[in-house]
Amino acid sequence: MIQPYETIAIIRNKPMNTSRSLTVLLDTSFLLMMLEQRRDIEEEMRDLIKGPIGIATLDMVERELQRLGRTRSSKTGGLASAALELLKSRKYSILPSGIETSDTDTAILSFSLAKSKPLAVATVDRKLRASLTKLGLPVIYPMRQRGLLMSKSVSPSST
Repeated sequence: MIQPYETIAIIRNKPMNTSRSLTVLLDTSFLLMMLEQRRDIEEEMRDLIKGPIGIATLDMVERELQRLGRTRSSKTGGLASAALELLKSRKYSILPSGIETSDTDTAILSFSLAKSKPLAVATVDRKLRASLTKLGLPVIYPMRQRGLLMSKSVSPSST
């Protein structure tokens, strides 16, 4: 059983090489934290992943950002509005989650398991990160100052 703060095996400062295009799914927490720290998502992704990548998010993440953006008086509201603008200006794909749930983390887990193409999830959420890693899905998360880390993906057995 994975404990909430269990150390997850990671690939440190060793870029991941991909021949097939890797889709990186951005979570709300990841977007907000990267913007708050004024970090460039694409630049740090390119430093971590050598090869073709596509950056996307789910429609539920977009809705969550819209909801947070309505609270403009808060710092989070401003960051959420900036995140929506970033998604639009960089033309990141907004993918339909295809699941009826109000929980964004559940939608991300379900979507990630259903995909047959290479997929990694970028999140800061420890609980989501542990769940994804337990399922053998690669997770990208930020280091404190600069740079991203990726948990090792465990290939599911073919039997």
